[in-house]
Amino acid sequence: MNSQERILAALNRCPVDRTPVWFMRQAGRHLPEYRKIAAEHSFWERCQNIDLCTTITMQPLHRYKSIDAAIVFSDILTPLPALGYDVSYGGGIRIDPFSFDEIDDWTRFSARQHAPWAGNSLRAIGEEQEDIALIGFAGCPWTTSLYLLAGGTGDKEFQNTRATVFSNVEDSQRVLMTMAEVVGDLLADQVNHGGADAVQLFDTWAGLLSLKDYHSIALPATQRAIEVFRERSVRHVPLIHYAKGSSHLHEAIRTLDIQALSLDWRDDLKTNRAIHGDEFAFQGNLDPSRMHGTPEAATVAAQRVLSDAGDAPGHIFNLGHGFAPGAQIDCVEAVLRLVTGENA
Repeated sequence: MNSQERILAALNRCPVDRTPVWFMRQAGRHLPEYRKIAAEHSFWERCQNIDLCTTITMQPLHRYKSIDAAIVFSDILTPLPALGYDVSYGGGIRIDPFSFDEIDDWTRFSARQHAPWAGNSLRAIGEEQEDIALIGFAGCPWTTSLYLLAGGTGDKEFQNTRATVFSNVEDSQRVLMTMAEVVGDLLADQVNHGGADAVQLFDTWAGLLSLKDYHSIALPATQRAIEVFRERSVRHVPLIHYAKGSSHLHEAIRTLDIQALSLDWRDDLKTNRAIHGDEFAFQGNLDPSRMHGTPEAATVAAQRVLSDAGDAPGHIFNLGHGFAPGAQIDCVEAVLRLVTGENA
């Protein structure tokens, strides 16, 4: 099997020749070749310039020969400038101030018109690389909107921002449902124009919500985003859902039109596979901090993940969250050798 076939087979819970593997944030700050580009070009240049974006997206696959998928280099906040909010990176994220009064003035978002970069880069990679899986992504409406309402990353655990949401439920729902249209269109463009083989929705901050609040506030917008994505996509591709710290929400997440759940490192992969493996593929769930120590410790932890996953079809090896800048290349190489049986 080639890498594309391996990823798609796992997502469809079909047999594979070995466990497929890719890593969240695999293209990024742990790689010296990425840091060199980042020192010379702004974040927006890295996203919007097709040569830079494709180069960065492919860097981990060039370094680690046995990775099975390329996830496009981008960010969940790239649609916000089209809605009227500048986003700046460096020492945290800063976003222009937001007011609920502005929602009706938002531009009707079109990914092809307003944020085509991820789709363009995926297409360019697909024209050169036929045997790797291409993965597109976007942020769920809840997490994307939370950053917007907070003005970036200054509100620890979004305490004040969540209070704003709970105190302005109707207005907040308008934000989330409007953001759902944006998210769905962004995903569809990565399939229709970019040729993505699969897409992933990131809901990093869903775990901050209780199950009751998730049901009433975040879940309807995620459902709508997926509906828009399915309506506008010319092909049906597998959809992976990731939400950090969300084990208490899984019963709700499993009601979504998704094919795979990406688990964080605190989730019980073995139990999830045993109970729900006939319905969903699972992705994960190595603790990313394991990549910061010794290769020996990393491989011991990775072996536990493989053992918990078992031999049944439907598992993709990944991290329980993305790489941090301190991840060690020799740890990554050791884990890849274990998972694939090949030289990293």
